[in-house]
Amino acid sequence: MNKYTGLENLKKYSNKKIRVITKNQNVFTGVYSIYTPAGDNDPEIESISLETPKRYYDINTPDIINIEVVD
Repeated sequence: MNKYTGLENLKKYSNKKIRVITKNQNVFTGVYSIYTPAGDNDPEIESISLETPKRYYDINTPDIINIEVVD
């Protein structure tokens, strides 16, 4: 398990504005709002949701290489 998987590792970001960088070098910035465990997701991969003023992004946690809190 990497440091960006599992609810215990991710709950510290709850309701905070964060910047997420993925393995594909995509960058997403928004408020971390939802954690979805693998068993509740199709395909069965855990994910987080970021809320932005225009939309929600659902990001699979195994694809995350960095998360930082944005003030």
